[in-house]
Amino acid sequence: MIRFYFFVVVMLILAGYTSCIQKNESSSDSQTNLEATDELLNKITGAIEANPNDDKLYIERANYYLAIDSVTLALRDITLAIDINNQNPDHYIILSEAYLALGNPDRCLEGLEKALEISPKNQEALLKKAHLFLIMRQYDKTYETIKELIAIDNFNPMAYYIRSFALLEQGDTANAIRNLMVAIDQKQDYFEAFVQLGIIYSSQKNPRAADYLLTAIELKPESPEAYYQLGLFFQENGEPEKAIEIYNNILNIEPRFTFAIYNLGYIYLVYFKEFGNAVNYFNRVLEIDPGNFEALYNRGYAYELMGKTESAKNDYREVLELKTNYKLAIEGLNRLE
Repeated sequence: MIRFYFFVVVMLILAGYTSCIQKNESSSDSQTNLEATDELLNKITGAIEANPNDDKLYIERANYYLAIDSVTLALRDITLAIDINNQNPDHYIILSEAYLALGNPDRCLEGLEKALEISPKNQEALLKKAHLFLIMRQYDKTYETIKELIAIDNFNPMAYYIRSFALLEQGDTANAIRNLMVAIDQKQDYFEAFVQLGIIYSSQKNPRAADYLLTAIELKPESPEAYYQLGLFFQENGEPEKAIEIYNNILNIEPRFTFAIYNLGYIYLVYFKEFGNAVNYFNRVLEIDPGNFEALYNRGYAYELMGKTESAKNDYREVLELKTNYKLAIEGLNRLE
């Protein structure tokens, strides 16, 4: 079974998943999107040629490049913008974003410090600085920066949300919940905070999890994240039928959402002992993600329980090619050989 207790992890995975889906668009759609983006780039570049000393145009093109992951080109334009106007803190904030995209936290921090040197109470720079310290697991600096932010403006739901993650990572669940409650009190449509509360309460098997996740679903009914966590909550608390209903709702929204498909296979394998159905779901996962060794192992286990020994062996061997020394696959082969 696939579990995610931190919403940020889900989001990162979904971001990668979404990019994979986009690569599978029809050629005509891709061509249309490409033409549209080229047209936008040409428009910005034309404006720059007509106004070469307008720093904001370089930043506009840098944002375009960041959106398509052309970070080197974005850095070039940000540098040009700073050469024209080195007193705009927003230029250094986007510079920090580019360096973060390159995986260079030190240069990212330098950009944020420069922005704060120009504008000491710049809340966007402070938020990004707190987030950076969280990524770097420098929790004391995260808390210090959040405290500075709240001193400037106590109404800052994102600040409380970031602090909740630092507290969670340090094992202080009670205070993490308090900060999330403040965040949703300040921003009553804070989808991410509702999902995170649902995840925390799910990990505690607390029925309040469903309430928070249902609220999140009301806020974003077309987004699969809250549905997934709600399905997982039902699955882990003895209500597999409800979990199946929720996972199927997800697949109506996003048919290639592999986590829901995988968990459907797991439910039919473990809860209902319907091994043929389980195999079908694991097959669907593997069609989308051939390297998913957990789905491959569970398909092999379903085959084993169906008495299809050779198919099970083949899957277990393939698992070991993908994941060396995977204990469950080794045990499976030992049982069959």
